[in-house]
Amino acid sequence: MKFLLVLSAVLALTIAETYKTTHDNIDVESIVTNPETLKAFTQCFLDKGECNEIAIAFKRVLPEATATACAKCTPEQKHMLRRYLEELKKTSPEDFEAIKQEYDPEGQYVDALRAAIADA
Repeated sequence: MKFLLVLSAVLALTIAETYKTTHDNIDVESIVTNPETLKAFTQCFLDKGECNEIAIAFKRVLPEATATACAKCTPEQKHMLRRYLEELKKTSPEDFEAIKQEYDPEGQYVDALRAAIADA
């Protein structure tokens, strides 16, 4: 009986829930290296602009992903978030700060999130 409980627990951990992978194959480089596209995604995330289907999908999970250090993110999603934040910080520091303020106003999660996606 104990063996079944342990096996069930291990199985539950290995089948951890992840966010939908529908957009895991998008070319993040084409988004982050195009200033207009990067700005459009950022404006969507800040509720200051229109959102396309891909931006809506990411915006939907961004609050939870931030608060949980991307615990449900696939490796591809971690990579996309890392590249987005890196490029935003480099090219538009004021928008980077606005994103941090929007999704982590008290600065509780940003360090853990950045550590979780650092190698992605």
